[in-house]
Amino acid sequence: MPFRLRRDARAWFRDISDEFSLDFDMYHLCLLAGLASQRKSEVPPEDTTVLVDYFPGEYRNTGRLIVALFVATELRLMGIDRSERDHLHSEVSMLVDPAGTSFLSDAGMREINRYAHGGFDTISEWFDARPHTFEAFLVNYKEKLDRALSGRIPQPTPA
Repeated sequence: MPFRLRRDARAWFRDISDEFSLDFDMYHLCLLAGLASQRKSEVPPEDTTVLVDYFPGEYRNTGRLIVALFVATELRLMGIDRSERDHLHSEVSMLVDPAGTSFLSDAGMREINRYAHGGFDTISEWFDARPHTFEAFLVNYKEKLDRALSGRIPQPTPA
């Protein structure tokens, strides 16, 4: 099962898309916003584009870290008590496939894509308009992401 980028996200980033070395860069920005805001969205497959089913390029070295951030967020939202080892193991094994190219099971890939989709909703709320310069976008994105992580931006209820 592949990583999927919303078509409206691709259109939203179009003025700065030449600055990305991979389409996965847009996905990654959306995913981080979704994880930080703990927000998921359901988007029909026909409204997305297929990227890859592995961590490409420089993400190959950080894929396990990305999966760990995803799993930690998901377990927190599920209210899993980490001292209940059997329950914790059961939930993690439903999301992770250590032998897979993305380290995610099909269920894990569906959920991580939902965070990326929700992250795009978050990003589009953070900004009044589509970005036109990459540098200005990155500065503002980092500021909003930092605020979301520190809890100063109200967190939406997960879908």
